[in-house]
Amino acid sequence: MDGKRFVPKVLLCGDREEFYSVIGELPCKIVGQAAFTGVGFNFLQDGKFALDGEVKPTVELAQMLRSEAVDYLVFTNLQEWFALVYRDDLVRVGCPRAQVITARQLKLRPPENFFDVDADVQLLTFLRTTPFKRVLDFNAHFMKGQLFTRGVQNDVTEFDCIYDGEFVPIKENLYNRVYKKFSDCAFRHYDAALVFEDVPIDFDSVFFMLENVADVVITFAKFGAPLKRHLQMTLNNYAKIDGLSSYSGEWLICYRRTPPTDFAIYVATHKHLPPEHVAKIPSGYRLIHSGRAISPDLGYPGDNIGDNISALNTYINENTAIYWMWKNISHSVIGLAHYRRFFTEDGDANFAYEKILTQEAALKLLDRYDILVPPMYDKMTQAENFQAYCGADIAKFALAVVRKKIAQFQPDYLDAFDFVMDSAMFYNCNMFVTRRYVFNAYCTWLFSFFLDATREILATTPLPVIQGYPK
Repeated sequence: MDGKRFVPKVLLCGDREEFYSVIGELPCKIVGQAAFTGVGFNFLQDGKFALDGEVKPTVELAQMLRSEAVDYLVFTNLQEWFALVYRDDLVRVGCPRAQVITARQLKLRPPENFFDVDADVQLLTFLRTTPFKRVLDFNAHFMKGQLFTRGVQNDVTEFDCIYDGEFVPIKENLYNRVYKKFSDCAFRHYDAALVFEDVPIDFDSVFFMLENVADVVITFAKFGAPLKRHLQMTLNNYAKIDGLSSYSGEWLICYRRTPPTDFAIYVATHKHLPPEHVAKIPSGYRLIHSGRAISPDLGYPGDNIGDNISALNTYINENTAIYWMWKNISHSVIGLAHYRRFFTEDGDANFAYEKILTQEAALKLLDRYDILVPPMYDKMTQAENFQAYCGADIAKFALAVVRKKIAQFQPDYLDAFDFVMDSAMFYNCNMFVTRRYVFNAYCTWLFSFFLDATREILATTPLPVIQGYPK
C-alpha cells in the first residue's frame, strides 16, 4: 500500500524490459529477480531457486509470498501454458496459487488491491453455511474483483454494495442493490459487512462506522499483513474472531461486542384500560399516557415529564409521545402502538391479545427488515386524507405551512414531500418498531420542522372557527 494506492511488490522471473512493455503504466515495485535452475517439466528438479543471483531453497520463496515482502511472482519470458505448469509445481511447495502469475495476468488484475478469485469463491461457499444472509460489500470488493456472478457457490446470501464508479453491467448479477454512498444505506441493518483489507487505523475507523449497521465484519488479511497482527493485539475489542484460511491469506470474521437488547414498545393511550386487558399485553410493552399535561391522570406514566411537548397533544396527537420517547429514554429497540392498537404476528386484522407481536418475533423480523410499520393505507392521497379529517380550509393552510418549513429546514426533502402528498402512501397511526439509531434519525428530521410548523399554525390560525374544522 502506497498511501491509499495499492502498489504490488513483484518478484520478477524474466526480463525487466519485456515486463514493463507488457504492464505499461501500471504501478508496481520490483523487489527482486528470481531464476530457476531446472528447465521444462523439471522446473524445480533440485528444490532451489536463485534470488538476485543467490541460490536459496524453494521453501523460502513460499515464505516470501506468504509475507509482506512479495505480492506476486511474475513470469515474463514463458508461454502462458508453461507458466501454468510451473504454478502447479510452486503450489506443491507451498506458494499461494493466486500469487504466481504472468505479466499479462498482472496487467489484467484489478488495480485497487490484491485479489484472489479462489479466496472469493471460498468466502461465498462459506457464507452459504452461515446465518449471514444480508451482507454489505462496503468496499465494493466483488465489484472491483474478478467474479461476475455468485453462481452455485452462494445463492442464498443477498449482497448490497457501496460504489459510485462505472462498472461492467454483468456485475449487477452479484448484488441486490448498489448504493452510491454509505449514507444511502446507513440506516439499514445487515447480518455482516465485508470490509476488504486495509491499514489497521482505517479498518478500526470503518468498524466503528458500521457499529449500527452490522454486528459482524468480515475482512481479508493477506499473509503477513499488518491488519492480522493488529487484530490479534486488540482481541479484547471483539466478542471473538474466527478465521477461514485461503491460498493467499485469511478471511477474518470479527464479531462485535454488543450489549443486551433493551426492547420497549410504548402503548400510547388517553383512556383507561381495564386491568385484565393490561395483564394480557406481552412483556416488552409499556403504557404511556399521551397528552397527560392537559388531561386527567389515568395512573400511567405520561409524556409530560423531562423534555416534553405534552401540552400540544390536542393538535399533534401521538407525536407528543414520540417526542418524549426520543428525548427521555434510550432503548436499543423501540416502537409505538397507537392508542391501544397493536401489531400482530400473523397480520390478522381480527384482533386477539394472544396474537400481539411479541418481543422475540419483533427482534427476529428486525434481523431482516429495518423498520416494522402497519399495512399501507391507499384509499386516498395524503392530501385527500387531511381534507377528509380536518376540512378543506385547514388542510390547505396547514399543508402550506408544513411545506414552507420543510423548504426552510429540510430542503432536500421538498420533492419527496410533494410526491407523498399527491400519492396514496400512508402508513397509519405513526406505529412502528425499529432500532434506536433509525428512530433517532427520524425524530431529528421530523422535529426539525414539525414543531415550528405547529407553532406557526397555532399562532396565526383560530382553529375552532375555520370552516370544516371538526368540533
